[in-house]
Amino acid sequence: MKYTDLHPNIRIRIITDFFTDLTQKSIIPFMAIYLSIQIGAGLAGMLLTVNIVASMIVGLWAGYWSDRIGRKKLMVIAQTLQVVALLCLAMANSPWMDSIIVTCLMFLLSSLSSGITVPIANAMIVDVSSEHERHYIYGLQYWTTNVAVTFGALMGGLFFESFRFLLFSLVCLESLATLFILIFMIRETMDKRVLGCGDAPIQRNILKTYWAVFQDKRFMIFFTATVLAVSLEFQLDKYIAVRLKNEFTAQLFGSDISGLHMFSLIMVINTVMVALVAIPFSRWIGRFQSRSIMTVGMILYTAGFTVLAFSNWAWLLISSAILLTIGELMYAPVRQVMLAGMIPDSDRAAYMAADGLSYNAAALLGSLGLTIGAFLPSYAMAGLYILMGLGALIFFRMLLRKAEEQNQHLPCADAS
Repeated sequence: MKYTDLHPNIRIRIITDFFTDLTQKSIIPFMAIYLSIQIGAGLAGMLLTVNIVASMIVGLWAGYWSDRIGRKKLMVIAQTLQVVALLCLAMANSPWMDSIIVTCLMFLLSSLSSGITVPIANAMIVDVSSEHERHYIYGLQYWTTNVAVTFGALMGGLFFESFRFLLFSLVCLESLATLFILIFMIRETMDKRVLGCGDAPIQRNILKTYWAVFQDKRFMIFFTATVLAVSLEFQLDKYIAVRLKNEFTAQLFGSDISGLHMFSLIMVINTVMVALVAIPFSRWIGRFQSRSIMTVGMILYTAGFTVLAFSNWAWLLISSAILLTIGELMYAPVRQVMLAGMIPDSDRAAYMAADGLSYNAAALLGSLGLTIGAFLPSYAMAGLYILMGLGALIFFRMLLRKAEEQNQHLPCADAS
């Protein structure tokens, strides 16, 4: 499988998604700090919560309507809103104007735009890809996302505090270029024949659509497994980061390192490994059975986080960071392939939007882990991580086994 073998829409979306992620990651992590300084931590927290909830709601709305009227129209509307939001953000943080009110409102509009785009873009990939292509596609997408996060954080760190006008202007130009690409190069991918089906979304309102989604037992098992697996990842910058800050001190290569230094090193290891090996690694594991990849991947992923929950030995922490990264590189693309294979054609975007809720639920569990960790010893937290990872693995394997029994095996990409 090669990049040039993919559908033109997918090739374009991978590139534009990279720049969209770059835009978001250069703004969102630093906006919380900026808003805390400008309006206080309490109001900033409320605003960020409103943004998350509003983005989640419009994502569900977009998933429903995308299955009714098509993908491209809504993506163009969302990208237009993004351009407007970033343009206004640049103006509100320019040498001629400094408005925290406009900044807050446009940050909300930018979040709404992203909430609309994500489920539709994911559905578009499923529309024009075959099962044997998806493992490669999702591995490639995972790589570009992580690289975008790295460069986005670098851009934000360099420009956000002192050069916000320049930063917002640059990302506005990037978003404008993406808008023109969407208008003139992306083709509608939704099969119009789907709307003629008896169970097409046009026959149901939004509540009935999502009621049907959450009544799908197979999807809910998948949803639960995803929440359990992803919630481990959300522990990294919460409970694990706080524990390392409070407990860890050591020497590495003759230098004293603090818990925060070790946390940063873990993040760097994860990012560098993904950037360097994600694509060739994805091709290599493509020759193995999906259930085997998922099993080994989840075991490594869970083991890595379990050690991070209690260990204060530097080299063991570094080894665990490597293990969890390898595990994530294995299980994450298979998870995406599983999702693409189980959703009905008529409700693709709706299922993608519902899947997005699993990440919101996982984020809540991540925050809850920080609270629970204040009362439990680190070894007890490690035990909880084992249970969460084991639960996710059992549910994922259950679904993969059923798919194989029903002759719906989820093949990986051709390694060639």
